[in-house]
Amino acid sequence: MLKMPEALYCELCGSPIEGRAYKVNIDGVSLTVCEKCYRKQIQKSTSKVNAEDEKKNSQIQKPKMQEKKKKKEEIEYEVVDDYYIKIKNAREKLGLTLLALSQKVMEKESVLRRIEQGRLRPSIELSKRLEKALGIKLLEPVIEEKKEEESEEASLNELTLGDVANLKKRR
Repeated sequence: MLKMPEALYCELCGSPIEGRAYKVNIDGVSLTVCEKCYRKQIQKSTSKVNAEDEKKNSQIQKPKMQEKKKKKEEIEYEVVDDYYIKIKNAREKLGLTLLALSQKVMEKESVLRRIEQGRLRPSIELSKRLEKALGIKLLEPVIEEKKEEESEEASLNELTLGDVANLKKRR
């Protein structure tokens, strides 16, 4: 009995290998691949080398002035609690409909309706647009002390992995 040679399949794409099979090392694993995958792999490896060279060159050329800009403290803002009342009153005072306001701030009418009902809190970006369109103040700066107090309270209420491990030991 004659044995038929087994067909080789590409270990990357799964197609039968017609013609020459190639051995490629990908992430430390030696794979048998077809000619198409072999060519793609060669292109990727050469583009990675070029990208790494460009990264090194770009890192060398960057001035140190950019680092100083990052060190500046950014003031964080949060939306006030009674935002929905302020928005609705200001809109009605200006005589705008929800449709007109939605076109002015480039937001869906349904989103603004939900915001006015208090069911949706606007993002910082949308709050800034609403402030500008309605002439009201919706954002207030976050004070650092508030953050620390909130994090302390949250950490007291949160369950940690250590707490769970101790609970299981006690039982």
